[in-house]
Amino acid sequence: MLAVAGPVSASAQDGKEDGNKDRSYASSFFKVGVKGGIDFISMSRFELGYISESVSSHTGFTAGIAFSFDLPVRGMTIQPELNYVSKGAMYRGKTSGGSRQDMQFRTDFIEVPVNLQWGLDLILFRPYLMVSPYIGYAVHKEPGTLDWDSINRFEYGVGIGGGIDFWRIQLQVKYNWNIGQLARSIPDDGFVPGQSESPSGPVRMGNYRGLEVNLVFFF
Repeated sequence: MLAVAGPVSASAQDGKEDGNKDRSYASSFFKVGVKGGIDFISMSRFELGYISESVSSHTGFTAGIAFSFDLPVRGMTIQPELNYVSKGAMYRGKTSGGSRQDMQFRTDFIEVPVNLQWGLDLILFRPYLMVSPYIGYAVHKEPGTLDWDSINRFEYGVGIGGGIDFWRIQLQVKYNWNIGQLARSIPDDGFVPGQSESPSGPVRMGNYRGLEVNLVFFF
């Protein structure tokens, strides 16, 4: 894709260069960029036994590659991405001695969002709104003792947000919802991450949701 897209991007940019010398952000039919950012993730509908646990947010990261295409509709852009995303949550667990301490549950995904953007060309910058359906596959987990059989490694969801294009930089801010259950099926005596004792009652783990803030630099 990069071998074919490179000349196309350069040609499209050269064709617009004369009429857009005064623009402060890169505008072309096709662009490739690198992406990085942070996310603030929490877990919805988490229950340990028959008591709903208080789960605090986890600060993760996002890194990847973005491909931006202008659509025939004015102001519309489609931007598929290939990202490595770290998600997780912190909760109060119980050790073998009976004391309470913070436990971390983390799952890293290879994620493919498709960002549909609508924006306004204000010459110096371009503000936009965005809807981002995505799919992903888990490739890493913590704690490592947790069996993959108890986790749904495939994920899907949607993000809603917006941002701004300025020069070759794009700022993204969006809120993501994972749809479905993170846990496959954990019985009443199932193992909980970080605990050496089985809980009394079933374990229900909802799924991830949270705010994501990223910067994309286009070449």
